[in-house]
Parts: sequence; structure tokens; C-alpha cells
Amino acid sequence: MITALFRFYRNLNDFLPISRRDVSFSATMAMNASIKDAIESLGIPHTEVEAVIVNGLPVGFSYRMQSGDSAAVYPDLDVPGNASLPPLS
Repeated sequence: MITALFRFYRNLNDFLPISRRDVSFSATMAMNASIKDAIESLGIPHTEVEAVIVNGLPVGFSYRMQSGDSAAVYPDLDVPGNASLPPLS
């Protein structure tokens, strides 16, 4: 198992329990979990996600989570530095 920090933005918070909305929180997941799997395990449909930033860098859905990662997940492309975001698929 690994532990990572997550922060979801805007309407993605609607899918989270109240205690996890609009705040960063730790979550535990299986080793070798993709960011897509991690996001969905937290109750967020991946189809609602447009951008994922891990440790300050844009990543695709196939990115394999590492213990200690910090992920920011956005429902649209209105994120800093979005000109170079890779496709998520």
C-alpha cells in the first residue's frame, strides 16, 4: 500500500464526502495504482477529469502513483501552465 496527498477542484468536490471537499487529504491505495484508478477509488468518475498535476507536473491517466505523491485534480483545463498538458488517455 502507498499513501498520497490529493486535492480536487471545483465541481469534482461534489463527488467527495463533505470532510474531503476543498481541502488536501491523504489517501491509501494499492501499490502500482494508476492515477486513474486512484481517482476513481475516491469516488470521482475519470470522465469528469480534464487535468491532473502530480508533484507539480502534468500527468496522464496511466501515471503510476508513488508513496508521497501530491496530486491536484481539475475538472477543466483552467490550471497553471495548461498549454503543455498531455492527453489523459
